[in-house]
Amino acid sequence: MIGTKEIYTVLKADSGVLALVTNAGTVEKPNYRIAAATVEPKTWQVTESTITIYQSGPDSLGEIYDVNHTVNCRASTETKAKNLARAVATALHRVTFSKMMFYCSVEQVIPPADETDNFNNPVTVRVMGTK
Repeated sequence: MIGTKEIYTVLKADSGVLALVTNAGTVEKPNYRIAAATVEPKTWQVTESTITIYQSGPDSLGEIYDVNHTVNCRASTETKAKNLARAVATALHRVTFSKMMFYCSVEQVIPPADETDNFNNPVTVRVMGTK
């Protein structure tokens, strides 16, 4: 998963993102709801604002890679999901990190499927660099 760890590292350090994501811990021991996973952990609640990061495109085998990742920005309201997605894109867009660069686009909001779901505003992160 080229780029997943780097995206996670940037988001866990960005104060704009952290201000919008649920902190299930304390000030001294924060536990932000950000995970490198395709599915949210079962302990996360539908009312929380969360981020999951995963590779969503194929990995190239050449010397230069160009891989898409999805950052799901979930929240209890459409506005919160959009604000979180915008913060994620702002934190990542055109950031250079360890021989790679991120390019972001904010996708359309996906409404909840039912009462056990919430709003999701995915951000596509194109990770480009050299191996």
